[in-house]
Amino acid sequence: MTTQLLRRLTALALATLALAGCGDDGEDREAPRAEATATATATPEPAPEAPPLPRAENVRFRAADGKRVRAQYAAAAERGAPGVVLLHEIRGGPDQWDPLVAFLHDAGYATLAYKSRASAFEHDRLPDAIGAVRWLRDQPGVDRERMALVGASIGASTTVLAMATDARRLVDAAVALSPPDSGDIWALQDDDRYEPRNILFVSDEREATSAEGMMDGAVDSEHIQSEGPGHGIALLGEAGVLDALLAWLDDHAE
Repeated sequence: MTTQLLRRLTALALATLALAGCGDDGEDREAPRAEATATATATPEPAPEAPPLPRAENVRFRAADGKRVRAQYAAAAERGAPGVVLLHEIRGGPDQWDPLVAFLHDAGYATLAYKSRASAFEHDRLPDAIGAVRWLRDQPGVDRERMALVGASIGASTTVLAMATDARRLVDAAVALSPPDSGDIWALQDDDRYEPRNILFVSDEREATSAEGMMDGAVDSEHIQSEGPGHGIALLGEAGVLDALLAWLDDHAE
């Protein structure tokens, strides 16, 4: 059995687990280890209480393939603001991002959190992400030259796929929280077509292998490990992770 076929079969198994609500790794992949900025501890410092949630507008936009997508748009307080598109986990929706939206709005960002189509494969979800970026770039008051993506779980791996393909000319920076192994990304790596830039990969100790595997070919990117356990959006409950995310966007989405 070839390595590429084995990866495809592994990706299919991971997709089945994801639909059951599991976002953990499947197969170990050889990759250079990224240096973690934190070590595992039992009592990480919790994130501060979120600021008030800004008023959000229910909107619709068209995905890159024409499908209509529902979303929540929170405009920034000032014009010329950078924009952040938020990609939720396989279960849930835009409301998962409410605490982070509050922090991002307080920091001066406009945000668009959309409801992704139901699929366990990143390439199926990619048109929604591209359409969201295009819509947000066209909004009055948003600086189209300062854009970022933030994703969790399969939203994180979709974010990485977007930064390695269609979105890399439109987006300045990205954050991937607990990205699972992805056959779509493996295929790009196998074909030497994987070169995403400016991505902050975040994982706990258990899921570090998947994040480190995605560092193989990434440019100007980093991987940090949370102090405590957590998956996807749950990682933002740790002060160090939240601070790192906001600092990454501040440094790169400009």
